[in-house]
Amino acid sequence: MKKIILLLSIPFLLLAWDMQYELKIYATLLHNLFPKKQSIKVWSDDAKKEDMLSIISGVKIVKNIKNADILIVEKDKKLPKKKLIFAINYLIFKYYEKDAIGGFYWKEGRPNILFLRQNLAKHHIKLPSEFNEFMENRL
Repeated sequence: MKKIILLLSIPFLLLAWDMQYELKIYATLLHNLFPKKQSIKVWSDDAKKEDMLSIISGVKIVKNIKNADILIVEKDKKLPKKKLIFAINYLIFKYYEKDAIGGFYWKEGRPNILFLRQNLAKHHIKLPSEFNEFMENRL
């Protein structure tokens, strides 16, 4: 019986680890994108992502896109182009390739993080050198 319970609990433990890992990535990302902001206003079209991001210190979830500093997008294809867009789905990242500053998505169980140099430059964003390995000119 104990073996069955242990086997059933493994997927939940892995999911919790992935979520903690993802949370740490978003916290690092947001605080490096907005190093001088005390409160980073985030809008997302994914309720689960909003719940997770709301845990990060200094992050405030907003319901109105106009009030957001950054848009964390999974599926929405009708967004204002002048906002910072960060994709959490490869297909959306591809869709917003000319506008999105970057993307973070899971592929084959591994996290993929990419930033597009020209879009960061368009928004006058310079990330610390530790992000250089994630910089690309295009998808």
